[in-house]
Amino acid sequence: MRRGLPILLVGLFLLSLGIGLARVRPAARSIPPTQPARLILITRTPQPGGTPAPSLLLTPTPEGRWMRVAGTGGLGLRLREGPGLNHPTVAVLPEGTRLWVFPEPQEADGLRWYRARTEEGGMEGWVAEPYLAPEPLSSP
Repeated sequence: MRRGLPILLVGLFLLSLGIGLARVRPAARSIPPTQPARLILITRTPQPGGTPAPSLLLTPTPEGRWMRVAGTGGLGLRLREGPGLNHPTVAVLPEGTRLWVFPEPQEADGLRWYRARTEEGGMEGWVAEPYLAPEPLSSP
């Protein structure tokens, strides 16, 4: 019984603290909304031909394309942490390296920079456009 007594006393002490804190905490206040909620229902409107017209137009997102490192004179292309010459180099990619180049370039230091990922997906960074060549189309 003596062993359990200190544990029981500590437990009661902690329980009393919890109960005391519950009394000290202010009650949560409910703030009424300033405007009533609105429900907007999107439906399709039938056309005379019987085919419904879409109610929402989705714009396709450009996905990117495969390109290769080219025109470096054998020196390779610097894959950088960000668009611009002031960003640290992640790696130097050899001539002919295949890259997945994302759309939406950024301009910096007089160059157009693209975010790119190596074919294996191991490295990602930014590359300057003048050193990219389109991937040749494979013949069927």
